[in-house]
Amino acid sequence: MEREEKLALIQRSLGIRHKLKVHESMKAPDTHEDLALMLMTKWELEDELRAIEELLSEDRLTNVKGKRSLIETDFLGKPSAGRKLGKKSK
Repeated sequence: MEREEKLALIQRSLGIRHKLKVHESMKAPDTHEDLALMLMTKWELEDELRAIEELLSEDRLTNVKGKRSLIETDFLGKPSAGRKLGKKSK
């Protein structure tokens, strides 16, 4: 995922979090119909937020795996996945 895409998703998630806080601070609706509409809106925001968080989490996991591999090969001297210990490649 590109940097600009990540930034856009983070900004969107911050906006959704703000909307959810506003929802929670509002006076409870007077009718069942209004309450149902408010709950549906809240759930849609929560679902979108969760989807964004999952995308960012997957991207971070990929990033951590790459950094771990780099650290293992460059700093710890462990062989990469293609090489085996104790055997010279021809």
